[in-house]
Order: sequence, then structure tokens, then C-alpha cells
Amino acid sequence: MAEEASSSDPLSFDVPSIEEMTGYLPQFKFEKLAACGGMGAVYKAWQDSLARWVAVKILPPKFGAEQGFADRFKTEARAMAKLNHTNIVGVYDFGITPGGHLFLVMEWIEGRSLHDLIHKTNLPLRKATNLAMQLCEALSFAHQHGIIHRDIKPGNIMVNDADHVKVADFGLARPTNETEEDNPMGTPDYAAPEIRGGSVTDHRVDIFAAGVVLYEMLTGRVPETPRRPVTLYAKISSRWDEIIAKAIHPDPEKRYQDAGEFRAYINAAMKQESGVSPPDTADHRPKGPPQKKAAAMTQKQQMGLTLGFVGLVLVALLALIFWPTARKTAATSAGAAEATPEEIQQVIVTLEKSDPELTRLLNSFADDWAASGAGKSSATAEKLRAALNTAMQAKTKDRAEAARRAEIVTAELARLQGAPSLKALKQNAAK
Repeated sequence: MAEEASSSDPLSFDVPSIEEMTGYLPQFKFEKLAACGGMGAVYKAWQDSLARWVAVKILPPKFGAEQGFADRFKTEARAMAKLNHTNIVGVYDFGITPGGHLFLVMEWIEGRSLHDLIHKTNLPLRKATNLAMQLCEALSFAHQHGIIHRDIKPGNIMVNDADHVKVADFGLARPTNETEEDNPMGTPDYAAPEIRGGSVTDHRVDIFAAGVVLYEMLTGRVPETPRRPVTLYAKISSRWDEIIAKAIHPDPEKRYQDAGEFRAYINAAMKQESGVSPPDTADHRPKGPPQKKAAAMTQKQQMGLTLGFVGLVLVALLALIFWPTARKTAATSAGAAEATPEEIQQVIVTLEKSDPELTRLLNSFADDWAASGAGKSSATAEKLRAALNTAMQAKTKDRAEAARRAEIVTAELARLQGAPSLKALKQNAAK
């Protein structure tokens, strides 16, 4: 389920047939071999007692023969069974077959692997970032319960038709702060330097791997050395390079320190991206008769006043919501130190009625707060506030620049002698 059945990984054991698996585990009706690779095989099976489809994953017999590995497998399986999260594949049971295969019984997911989506489809930016944020939510939940994955990669991430992420294959998971031994396992392209170096690792190895996955979703390839910017492969903002560079920094201390923080920065960048119209966007509204110059000027002036007003109160509004202790400073810098509570309420009402984009941005902050667990961690809360502040400052700058453009256009329109148009403005400016 978590790997492609046609995986090129060399098989390290003889994969049992459907008939053999039925003999090993008669409580299941095995339908097909769904996937296989060097680290195991996954079957789709029907559990008649509970009337549900399940995925049964087996490992090569050599692992079951190693008592230390088998004991750790049992500990991890029990820990994973307690991880009840919408973005994590559920673990129902575990054991060892009469043939010596350690096995897990897991939730069966109808969908495709993220690896398949990346390399066989075209992932839009919005979809890629949505999947990345769900991955971060799964990792954040697992890390809070003391479990790290250690093999995050697109092949271990399932996506259903509703674009819902399920992280699978926690078979390499270990308790946090455990030293890797001779074989660090994992997948080299996604492994953090500390894993490859065989040193003590923690949850930040998953953040590194998630950063590689985000890069791959945006570019269609894993990072090279030296890493090439995502802007070489996709028409997106350079802010994504900054986010990825921090996530995959060689020094764990300089990465995002938790998956919730990583998610917040992805979300803030996506909101900034959404606030910029694509360069090929055109106005397809039917052209009406020429407007009188006075009417055109009035419309431009109204736009300038509206955008300017929103830009001025934005920082003050943000301060009222998120930084009560800094309210006076923020309000003063925004030029709204004398705003009364009634005026603030009126601004909010106006935003809700006339600015759905900004309204969605403000309302989504609570979702980010809940998803990151900021209410339980002051450090995470401060980092989230910083990410949200970056998004709001960028939006304020966009609005201020738009207001300035409107002022310039209004002034230039006043100087025109003929009908107002962009062509006329260009010709007048060239004189």
C-alpha cells in the first residue's frame, strides 16, 4: 500500500503467495499482493469478523529471527496503535506468522501514493502545499506522542481522491533520542545528515524529510548538491526556497524545531501567494461605453481611499487580536492610535462585507493555532505569531503599494485631455 507494487528495490526474501498467506493467517481472506519491495510486502485482505478491508504488511523472516528487532517491533506496533489521527494510517494488530514474518494489520487506504502523484501527474502549488500541511499535522501528532517516523518519503504517503493524506509505514519508527546503529535505514535522498552520520537523532529528522518532500512536490525531483532553487522549475515565489532551506538545513538546530511551526510557515507563504494575481490574468468583463472623465476619476479615488484605509488599520487590527500587550505601539505605527472600539468594530464589519480575501486570511489563524498546538507551547505560539505577522505585513505592503498606484493613476488621469485609458497614460508619461 505504501510502496508501488512494481518497486525496483531488490526483494530480500521470497514473497509468500496469496495461498501461503491464507495458510499463515486464516482469519483474513487475502485478495491480492498490493505492493512489495526490499523491506517487505503489503497485501489487501478482508477481515470477516469486523467486515472491513485491511492492509497486512509482512517483513522478511530475517527480521523476525532477530530477537532485539522483534522486541522493538512489538513496542513500536503498540505505540503506533495508540496514534489515532486522521492523517496517520491506523494500526489494528501485529504478530509473527508461522513462517517467521513479522506482520502488521493496518487500515486499508484507497488511493495513490504521493510518489505516483508527483511523477505521473502535475501537482498545482495549492494542492502541493495542502498535502504538505497535512503531512506536518501527522508528524506533529506523532512527535507529541514520542514517535518519529525516520523514513518519510512520497512512497510512504497515501492520498485519496479527496486529497486527504494518510502517512503510512511507521515500521522504521523508534522512540525519540535513540542512536542509530550500523544501518541507519531510511531512504538516502530523504535522510537527514545526522541519520547518515549514525549520531543521536530526534524528531527533526522527519522535518528534514518533509522539507525534501515539499521540494519534490514543487519541482518533480529531489534536491541535488548544491540544491537548485525551486524557481528554476516552477513559476512560484522565491519565498518557497527560504522555507525549504530552513527545513532541510544540515544543522538540526537551524531547522524548524517542530512540524507545527513548519506547517505555519507553509500556510503563511501560501496565503501570500494567493494574494498575488497571476501575470496572465485578464479582465474578461464586457466593455461598456466610454465613461466620462469625472466618473473615472471618482472610481479611482474611491479605490485609493479604500485600499489606503485598509492598509492603515491592518497592523492595528492584528495587534488587537494577537498582541494585546503591544497594542499601543502597533496602533501608533499604523496611524490609528486614536481608534475607538466602535471604529474597530466598524472596520471589521467593512472587511467582512467588502474584502473576502482578507477576511479568510484573518479567520484561518485560529485553524493554524489549533493545528500547531500553539496553545500548549509558548515557543510554538511565538513562532506562529512571527509567521502570521510576516503574512500580514506582506499583505499590508501589497495594499499600501496598491493604494499608491491608485493615487498616481488618479493624478495622471486628471492631467489627461482625452478619454482615460492605460494607453493614454503611457503616452502622457512618455512626454
